[in-house]
Amino acid sequence: MNDNIYHKSVMIDEVIASLKPSDNEVYVDCTVGAGGHSKNILDTAKCRVIGIDKDPEAISICKELQKVYADRFSLTEGTFGNIKEIVNSVGINFVNGIFLDLGVSSMQLTSPERGFSFQYNSPLDMRMNKRGEKAYDLINSVNENSLADIIFRYGEERKSRKIAKEIVKKRKVKKISTTSELSEIITSVVRFKHSKIHPATKTFQALRIYLNDELKELYKVLVASEELLTQGGRLVVIAFHSLEDRIVKNFIRYNSVSNKKYDILKPESSFVYESRKVIRPSREEIELNKRARSARLRCAFRSSSSLDRNHHMNHNFQKYGGV
Repeated sequence: MNDNIYHKSVMIDEVIASLKPSDNEVYVDCTVGAGGHSKNILDTAKCRVIGIDKDPEAISICKELQKVYADRFSLTEGTFGNIKEIVNSVGINFVNGIFLDLGVSSMQLTSPERGFSFQYNSPLDMRMNKRGEKAYDLINSVNENSLADIIFRYGEERKSRKIAKEIVKKRKVKKISTTSELSEIITSVVRFKHSKIHPATKTFQALRIYLNDELKELYKVLVASEELLTQGGRLVVIAFHSLEDRIVKNFIRYNSVSNKKYDILKPESSFVYESRKVIRPSREEIELNKRARSARLRCAFRSSSSLDRNHHMNHNFQKYGGV
């Protein structure tokens, strides 16, 4: 087996320290990717890992890993928002840990045919599972106001109106079909200054998040974690941008024990914050893997105060920072 495919996983040590894998327990890797984190969890303890990914290519790659760990490692192609149904389908009702490494993987970014990156001249796609609307369809059909709204909401791009206007102007002359064409249009509006990120980064992020419904899926898996985790079970999430991190932070904070003393009207506590301070990758890791520089890890464990699975859960997407 080629271990090189696993080296891109970020914050390996921090994930293991937060998840604390133990023998005979069950963990869910909601974003299994190339299997890097799953492999380390399985190597740390004689536990079971259920791997989920909506990308069929990721599932195909991980089948090699599945051969090594046999019945300790199972794979399901699907969205992690359906985690409860997926876990229940393999005969399990509760788990000891849930892990998410959010965003697009290095494997997807470095595959030109996937159309996720402006670093390659490739067809505009950006779909995680090859189903549904492509970025090409969205860019060439949606009206200017809606496009600007998508870019602003999901990319937090302040020049969204100017970008959308320029895209609509260019597509009237010729349909925008490649990542390079789109990147050039964005760069003509958002100039390079002193920013460390490429001018097209936020717009590409916005399109990917919108097309794959990423924030709604995140909300669904967080709510499901409340039902699936056993007492002391751990929720560990790595986010790479503020939209995701805000939802995770607000979900844990609103549903944490320490928060309840301030509002007696809130439902019973579901989680205990492992640490209110976000965990970031080491300087050494960032030097070795530039993708890690924006990673933020948050961890909480399931409290015992509301383990009645039928108790009322008053969840609201917007409350946690959803858009």
